[in-house]
Amino acid sequence: MFDQLLDVLSPQPTGDDVFTAVNMHPKAPRVYGGQVLAQCISAAVDTVATDRILHSQHAYFLRPGSPNKPIVLEVERARDGGSFSSRRVVALQDGKPMLVSSMSFQKASRGDDYQPMAPAVPQPEDLPSERELGLKAGSLHEDFMITTGTDLDFRVVEPIDWENPVPRDPELQIWVKTTGKVPGELSENRGLHQALLAYISDAFLIDVCMIIHGHYFMDPNLQVASLDHALWFHEDFRADEWLLHTVEAKRIGGGRGLAQGNFFTREGKLVATTMQQGLIRFC
Repeated sequence: MFDQLLDVLSPQPTGDDVFTAVNMHPKAPRVYGGQVLAQCISAAVDTVATDRILHSQHAYFLRPGSPNKPIVLEVERARDGGSFSSRRVVALQDGKPMLVSSMSFQKASRGDDYQPMAPAVPQPEDLPSERELGLKAGSLHEDFMITTGTDLDFRVVEPIDWENPVPRDPELQIWVKTTGKVPGELSENRGLHQALLAYISDAFLIDVCMIIHGHYFMDPNLQVASLDHALWFHEDFRADEWLLHTVEAKRIGGGRGLAQGNFFTREGKLVATTMQQGLIRFC
């Protein structure tokens, strides 16, 4: 499964700045948004000079994707300046855009440094994985295993019974890493590690907005979907080593929820920040 994920996040060139990608979960009810975010990153990285590093991605989800159809990624080289490059990627199915994404790349630079401290939490070895909990409960959704598959290892610090959620504080801490080793040196595959983090980052941001009221995304009384997603990459990391994702709801109202997440290395380095607004409205 991990090798399959690497293949899915490596779209193949099919023309001038045009790429084609397949889906990780072809029997899922819809395409997982994090997958398309990641595929857009991989496509954009292939069009940028290797000395320019992705530092931000901003995306809007426009249409749900069909999991049994390929995804076409069209890259626009918006600008290549002295130290920054900008790319716009449109992900399409049947000629219709399902996601638009803008990304910015920068040459290595120096400046001041600051970051908040990582929270003190139990280590991942002391926690069960989401897959272990799902197997124990007999509640695995075989066709859509984002957090319970064999490709990624998610470990929630204070686990949630997703089949019977109860109201709780809108904060979650999750350890996560890939189950396999990403081949090559980081300097050779930095974009792939960033794509993997983008894939991971789409999990739990809407969940943390719903858990405050004891809801779950499978709730038949709610319409739930990602609306937009933003990522900022601060420094290098490996997606095949433990990262702590701290997630917090910022505002819920108007049928929408806004959440922020931070990714820390095991050593406490803040390597990425994400925010997402999702549709969470009563049917």
